[in-house]
Amino acid sequence: MNKTVLEVKELRKDYTVKSHKKGKKKVIQAVNNVSFSVIKGETLAVVGESGSGKTTLAKMIMCFEKITSGSILFNGENISLLKEKKAIKDFRKKVQMVHQDPTSSLNPSKTIFQIIEEPLKVHKFGDKNKCREKVEELIQLVELPLDFLERYPHTLSGGQKQRVGIARAIALDSELIILDEPTSALDVSVQAKIIDLLERLQKEFSLSYLFITHDLALVKNFADKVIVMQLGNLVEQGKVADIFNEPKKGYTRKLIKSIPVVEQREQEYLDSIEI
Repeated sequence: MNKTVLEVKELRKDYTVKSHKKGKKKVIQAVNNVSFSVIKGETLAVVGESGSGKTTLAKMIMCFEKITSGSILFNGENISLLKEKKAIKDFRKKVQMVHQDPTSSLNPSKTIFQIIEEPLKVHKFGDKNKCREKVEELIQLVELPLDFLERYPHTLSGGQKQRVGIARAIALDSELIILDEPTSALDVSVQAKIIDLLERLQKEFSLSYLFITHDLALVKNFADKVIVMQLGNLVEQGKVADIFNEPKKGYTRKLIKSIPVVEQREQEYLDSIEI
């Protein structure tokens, strides 16, 4: 039986903001009664346009944002009830995030070694030698040379920085990685290499991914299942093939039609090649 790593039930997040009317306030529903689950070793894509609630959803799962109602279960434990810092810290040992902009997510004053080592030190992984061995193992897992450990982020390309971010995310043997638009700031050729790396790591360590993106072309070839969000609401969800081949909702059909034709033709050409 497949193990459910993450289960989100009727999750909701409201923000209270000032209204244009004097002294009045209004409630904005950023996420509205969203439910889904992630199975061990699978990739669930969360797609939608800007403002659809994708990032707010990720922040609630990471315990960066408090939920308004609903529940978030990780390995059966309701992490939305966690209040103690130690409990949240222990949870984040198993759930990590790779951010959209690798430049802003890496401390420019630290070496690559220090950046990857940081979660190991925070969670008391071991002594200096043990940490050094682990960091060297991680940098090679993401296919970067060992001498990069003494360099600083500004000397690396965008793709190389994202590899460092991925190394940091898997440092503590995490079970679930939240990928928040991890390739959107990269060139197409670099995107493909990062996706290949993520797929290899997933197979090697049975990782589960929550892949947040607006790029349906990537979803089609990378994810197992997909949920479609619009203005905080879950519009449609299912297996990738079902959603792409027989979308039930008009909004989903609109997103699929927005995939550039050149990408479709390129994929058809690649699919036709016999190796």
